[in-house]
Amino acid sequence: MADYNFTPLKAARDVVPPPGWRLAEQFDPFEAFLGPYFDRIVDGAHEYAFIVDDRHTNAAGIAHGGALLTFADAALGYALWIATDRAPCVTVSQQSNFISPANVGDLVVCRPEVVRKTREIVFMRADFKVADRTIFTAAAVWKIWPKV
Repeated sequence: MADYNFTPLKAARDVVPPPGWRLAEQFDPFEAFLGPYFDRIVDGAHEYAFIVDDRHTNAAGIAHGGALLTFADAALGYALWIATDRAPCVTVSQQSNFISPANVGDLVVCRPEVVRKTREIVFMRADFKVADRTIFTAAAVWKIWPKV
């Protein structure tokens, strides 16, 4: 198993968190390039967000699916770390459905949920929204690395 360096990284851009949010720690260099991401706790549940900017758009000027999927992987990963007490894990699969576009300046928010957890596999899902409008959904399967 690889020796992971879980030292927090600085996001590529300084963005002030929206009111009620704080900067989420980022550990993955690719995610840090697209970040910052934000987190908060509402009614005991963790929520995650990011603000769409010019780095996240496609040729049509709306949020690129790849940027949204990267955020989904990060947000579900944050929730996974909570569910597994920060066990090293890897994404096995992720399925997403795009429903509505997100634009520059939009705050994309999700509240991930653990659907099922076994000793080795965790199933997760989330709806990703801008205000009350769902822009996409994601469901993922994660593998927990065995402790060596």
